[in-house]
Amino acid sequence: MLMDKGGVFNLNPGLHPISPHGKNFGSVLKKVGKAVLFFLMFAVAVPLVLGLVYGVPLRKILSFIGTTLVLHAWASPVGLALGLGTIGIIIIMACFALGISIAIFEICDSLALSSEWVRKRIEKMEKITEKYPQIKRFGPAACSFTVWIPGIGLYGTPVIAWILRWKRAPSIVFTVIGFLIATLIVLSAANQLAFG
Repeated sequence: MLMDKGGVFNLNPGLHPISPHGKNFGSVLKKVGKAVLFFLMFAVAVPLVLGLVYGVPLRKILSFIGTTLVLHAWASPVGLALGLGTIGIIIIMACFALGISIAIFEICDSLALSSEWVRKRIEKMEKITEKYPQIKRFGPAACSFTVWIPGIGLYGTPVIAWILRWKRAPSIVFTVIGFLIATLIVLSAANQLAFG
């Protein structure tokens, strides 16, 4: 089944860019390049620019971004230790979640372009989800909760949203919201431990 190309800002309900022949190297490379670009732009460049504006040393921001890459919401106490402050931590975590979510959607799109196996699995999943329209309608809101599940977290939630063909923009927004809620809970617990 040939589907329309979907992009990051395509608000289409999750249509995957599936190539009829399965191997479209130029398109795959373009999608991977977009993934890297969006990650670098949102998760790295925006926090660095904000750091420059507010006089925060770049090494602190880069250290915190690297820690977030590995520890996810659990990295927030490291931000406190680096002296970033609660607002700075929340902004960096939001930028990181946005950048990684968009990047993962783009990488998933590239897999659909390059893999017959992925394409067949997506078509099978589409048939299953057609029986349950409420999954598509309310699915993106579930991203706020799946981002908390160990083993799925921030990296798996966009993949689930992509596979289930949930609308991209709401899925990304709810993923970021869920990630920020988890961050605030970890920050609150860290503050209570530090001052309690």
